[in-house]
Amino acid sequence: MRLSRLEITNFKGIGTKQVIELAPITLLFGPNSAGKSTILQSLHYVREVLARGNPDPDQTIAGGLIDLGGFANLIHGHDLSRTMTIKLVMDDIDGTGDERLPLNSGASLNASEFADLPIRYLVGENTDLKDYAVVQAVGVELSVEWSDLHGGPFVSSITIEIDDAEIATISSPAQAGRAVLSGFNFDHPLFRRSRDADEISDDDEGLSDHPLADQIAELSREMARAGDIPVEKYRIGVETVFGALPSLDRSLVSDLRDPDAEKSELERKTPRVRGLAALLDEVIIGPLRLTRDYLNTMTYIGPLRDIPARGFRPRLSPDEARWAHGMAAWDLLYTDNRGDLTDAVNNWLGGKERLGTTYEVVRIKQREIPMPSRFSQIFDRSLTEDDIPELQELYAKLATRTDIALRDFVKNIMVAPSDIGVGISQMIPVIVGCLQDRRGILSVEQPELHIHPAIQVGMGDLFIEAIQSGNGTVGTSRTLLVETHSEHIMLRLLRRVRETDTGELPPGVIGIKPTDIAVIYVESREDEVVFRAMRVDNDGDFQDRWPHGFFEERAEELF
Repeated sequence: MRLSRLEITNFKGIGTKQVIELAPITLLFGPNSAGKSTILQSLHYVREVLARGNPDPDQTIAGGLIDLGGFANLIHGHDLSRTMTIKLVMDDIDGTGDERLPLNSGASLNASEFADLPIRYLVGENTDLKDYAVVQAVGVELSVEWSDLHGGPFVSSITIEIDDAEIATISSPAQAGRAVLSGFNFDHPLFRRSRDADEISDDDEGLSDHPLADQIAELSREMARAGDIPVEKYRIGVETVFGALPSLDRSLVSDLRDPDAEKSELERKTPRVRGLAALLDEVIIGPLRLTRDYLNTMTYIGPLRDIPARGFRPRLSPDEARWAHGMAAWDLLYTDNRGDLTDAVNNWLGGKERLGTTYEVVRIKQREIPMPSRFSQIFDRSLTEDDIPELQELYAKLATRTDIALRDFVKNIMVAPSDIGVGISQMIPVIVGCLQDRRGILSVEQPELHIHPAIQVGMGDLFIEAIQSGNGTVGTSRTLLVETHSEHIMLRLLRRVRETDTGELPPGVIGIKPTDIAVIYVESREDEVVFRAMRVDNDGDFQDRWPHGFFEERAEELF
């Protein structure tokens, strides 16, 4: 699963809706302060809403420099009368099932009324129904508004899409207990009976092709009171704490009741009520859970990475916020007891056809002698031959610690991270972030900081390596968002596109196609930010002209 599209309205510098198509590797270019960080910040904002239920965040889960400053700072033009809307679309859903979409087996529908719906094949299951029943993409759109009554923002609506078609919308005023599920797309393929007409028996003649609409109309208390009303006005009350955001840690709670059952709460929860509730939880809360959990895999590396000081000690408990300043990468290297990650980093650091530096990461184990101790006391007096057995025993019990050093394997010089050139130390968190065994989004700001151009081009190949899946396919597990000014990184990616098309890739080098990269130019126009996609062809050339002569400075200086 990967993030493939963002749609943003009234967020920071973005006013009118901007649609940003993302690729496994997306490069964000543009002048300083043009708004390149807006995409990254919008993702952090949605994560705060879904993971913490907080539409008014300042310091985020990612930590570091990501301090959003609250809704009033984020809404376009600081105009609290506007509605902020952010939509995420994720595609390439992989696997044969997902615990966040539990109906994949169909067993929990628990009602014959839905037995013919293809909903049970929601996540890529290899069945004969896959041509029309397997979901390829999910979308979640959040709308956030300001409430003068409560003095803060709230989620006013959430719209769910599956395969680019809306499913339904949860909407609510700025009050508790007023959220409703409406706008059902009863013609969605997942809601239509999956049997062909010639397979329907005489006993099925009375069945509608829209069992979801039939059951909602029959089971909703509002429907029962109002009698026949148009399907476009069908509404179901759902439980939320405040506004339109339901709890994602439990099943969707609604006011559905069976009018044919007795009045006790238990008896109202008939199999068809439970079946409809499970179905709605699957298609409404399921995509929200998928989106939340996907954003929770996001790794953010900021533009200024710290350098471990002398005597640095790693955090043994993972702390995601330490990625923002790069320290989480050093934590992983210090605690890499098997050495797999260290070997992979060194392969890229010193590889001749990779980054091509003369350095490698070295793990140094040291034993510490406490003062005072029995060990030190023996040395404080004159040693005798009888002390040797005791010293051997005490030595074996001394505590050990691991230090990280960088060795110049050409000059055979060992230096601490704090003593090496700043470029190498700034680069290591980016390398570790690309090589760590983690799916989801990796967002990096200014990876080229303090790095020689010859090394910058190698980073293009590092990014290609980062988006590879275990089976060698591109982009199914990682999405890279790179905010950069580096022409060299871009040129290496374009070269690999060209070499892939002509079959001229060097041995051992991974190729990419134009669809694997997106180059987006960000510019300010009047009072808002605009995102322009710079399309790439199979020759590794841009189909679109760069605006305002971007990257033409070199030609002007030379000629």
